[in-house]
Amino acid sequence: MIRQPLQLLLATILLLCAHALHAQRRVCLVFTSDLHYGMTRDFRGRKATSAEVCRAMADAIRKLPGTMLPRDGGVGAGEPVDSLDFVVCGGDVANRMERGVQTAAESWRQFAAEWLAPGMPELLVLPGNHDISNATGFIRPLTPPRDATCAAAIYNHGVRPRTPRTAGTFDFATDKTHYIVEREGIRLIFAGLWLDTPARTWLDSTLSAAPRPLPSFLFTHMDPEAEAQRFINPYGDHSLDPAAGFENLLGDTCSVGRTERPVREIRAAERFIARHPEVKAWFHGHTHHNTFYRWTGVDSTVSLPAFRVDSPMKGYKSRTDEKLLSFQIVLFDPAARRMTVREYRWNAPGSPWGESATIVW
Repeated sequence: MIRQPLQLLLATILLLCAHALHAQRRVCLVFTSDLHYGMTRDFRGRKATSAEVCRAMADAIRKLPGTMLPRDGGVGAGEPVDSLDFVVCGGDVANRMERGVQTAAESWRQFAAEWLAPGMPELLVLPGNHDISNATGFIRPLTPPRDATCAAAIYNHGVRPRTPRTAGTFDFATDKTHYIVEREGIRLIFAGLWLDTPARTWLDSTLSAAPRPLPSFLFTHMDPEAEAQRFINPYGDHSLDPAAGFENLLGDTCSVGRTERPVREIRAAERFIARHPEVKAWFHGHTHHNTFYRWTGVDSTVSLPAFRVDSPMKGYKSRTDEKLLSFQIVLFDPAARRMTVREYRWNAPGSPWGESATIVW
């Protein structure tokens, strides 16, 4: 007589346990940037290509599961790394095609062979200024003058358009690598090169249409303090002009000279962040060294945790000291509303752990 209610009770308990486990599931990703395929550097006692260096870094990522996290008080402290959900590449897949550097097409081929290979976590990727300059042209000569293969492939991989772009059909004016990935109640926002007007317009529209606000984490190639030279040339016909030095990469006409701080443009990004408190952190590459800091903008109306990541080929410090080569391991605990970012020095056996920071939202 009590068999059916008991079965129902057990089923309910199992369902609640399954729900609890799902709600508490952590999300783990590796963040790297500025791989610059087409370069060489001194590495492990010899001159090595970017393909060789990045293969060694990819091997280190494959070996991460089971690695013990440091006892630093952060998410998962003292526990083994579980499976990785994502690898995020923050751009500059290719080096700019100057002075005999290989084509963007060849750089994408090498990158895809490594990072889209079986056994790697799901790849999330952004374009960098080198990838876009290869596609649109640059203020110095490139060989060939343009190759949009890498930029188009990055756009296709992230945005998944109905009609994939090719090197011949990619148009940077409209083909912006803007997309969002949701996992376990958090949003990973990929906003292209920087939080310029096109990115802000897209994101305002996307977030306002979302069914509910979620804690969100912003990824761009460039850092919050974008350089004036990356904006549209404010002079003459606004074209690429070597004398002016503007690269026409960001979607706003620059308000200052090339060497000045573009206060108006940075302030617009600051106001956007202030309007969107659901954005909890900003991740970026571009300036080639691991740094954890808080970005306060022009008027100090925000205090946003920001995470700059090292480059395996152009690291500000790791270029000359390869034991400082690093990527970041980012572990989210949505149930506890915590995220820990850890610097992992992948070429320093025995002492891999560097800086660590935890934020609570």
